[in-house]
Amino acid sequence: MKNKDITGYWTFFCNPKKWEIDRFLESNVEYDTYNITSWQLDFFRSGQLGVVRVGRDLRTKQELCGRSRLEPGVYGIVQVLSGKCYGKRTSEFWLDWTVENLERPFVKIRYLSNLLSSPLFLSELQSDEIINQDKYLLKGFQASTMPLREDSFNGILEKLNSRKIIESIELDPISADPSEAIKDVSKLEEKYRDAVPHVKEIVSKRIERGEISAKVKKFNEYKCQICQELGGNPFTFRKVNGEYYIETHHIIPVSNMERGVLGILNLITVCPNHHRQLHYGDVELINNEDDFLVYRIGNRKLKISKFRLGVK
Repeated sequence: MKNKDITGYWTFFCNPKKWEIDRFLESNVEYDTYNITSWQLDFFRSGQLGVVRVGRDLRTKQELCGRSRLEPGVYGIVQVLSGKCYGKRTSEFWLDWTVENLERPFVKIRYLSNLLSSPLFLSELQSDEIINQDKYLLKGFQASTMPLREDSFNGILEKLNSRKIIESIELDPISADPSEAIKDVSKLEEKYRDAVPHVKEIVSKRIERGEISAKVKKFNEYKCQICQELGGNPFTFRKVNGEYYIETHHIIPVSNMERGVLGILNLITVCPNHHRQLHYGDVELINNEDDFLVYRIGNRKLKISKFRLGVK
């Protein structure tokens, strides 16, 4: 397998005759481990996502114990919490496994969505033009895991029609103490450097709504730094708590996940209008120094001061 084939999204194949996923999902366990294919060991990272795909259910009537046979389909959306791991494991849901099977490498996962009561059947997914191009997801493969196309993953999310799945992605906590929060953010940058876009988006939102963002807003007195530089009213409306509403903007997009991109020096405060303009308007970042940055917005150049540690 070539590196270009690795997307950061995975199909985790499940054979109910080996592992009783229906019983497992009924237990509502959130955290689990999953065997991974040996020749893919170095491709797994924290911040990846995947789907649990069930193939043909070949359990005997005795093994089913009165349960209904599962139809092939997607039965879970999961978040990858680790790279490759080793160690002996046991589970009441495994059937007919050898010692060798139980000692295979694995990754830690968290179930973002349990689809036992409403799975996405492969027969339904086959009618989707984009998903139908994913040869591993639909046709299966003799392996524990295989890469999943990003557009296939997005197609599955659209069919589930729920942004809550992505919003429930779990990240390491960030301290409420701003000085400690800066250290925590540095760790997040390192851990999620290779995360998929969905996870990077959540990292960005958590930073923009967290303690670091709050400290930058307070330091800038809840003003829009662009409005202020343009000589206009830098304030928007007041919230219930009396503070002016303001947003924070990442100067370098979090999607780049460069060192320092989540940090306090990469944030400025802007009103909602200028925030959208920075993302979608005729704007160019001309200079980005430690103390200031320079934007070209339309035909004007604006010099914006940055937050400085220890100033306030």
